[in-house]
Amino acid sequence: MILSSVPLVALVALVDTGEVDADGKITPAGQAAGVIKQCTSRPDKGAVPCGYYAYFQGTSMAAPHASGVAALAVSAHGHADGTRGYTLSPDTVRRLLLSTATDHASPAGGVQAYTDEGRSAEWTARCVGSTEINGFYGAGIVDAQGVVER
Repeated sequence: MILSSVPLVALVALVDTGEVDADGKITPAGQAAGVIKQCTSRPDKGAVPCGYYAYFQGTSMAAPHASGVAALAVSAHGHADGTRGYTLSPDTVRRLLLSTATDHASPAGGVQAYTDEGRSAEWTARCVGSTEINGFYGAGIVDAQGVVER
């Protein structure tokens, strides 16, 4: 679970799940799930629209983290290229990511329910694969420090 900003489409989903009410207030279910609302005001502009933050998981959270670590790999191990800027071969980036990733096993029994997070049983998911590579964690959890220090 990763704390992330909530886009408008996801805010609608938080209303649908009862974590935020129709007036934009966080409900007790939202408080239990860790939903955060932050509103600011600026003397020169008055009230500024509120922002929401909530915990999410899945590809939409993993992809930007993996992309960021790939960028760190290029920064730490790449070289200047007069025509393309700073570069590192895709194969080298892949090798760095895979060689430093931490394996993560599927949940016990291969099934993960999300009822503790307030989701209905239809969100229950089955993880297939081994500790080294599986449907939930792919080839592992990226290690930014490991990539930079490699």
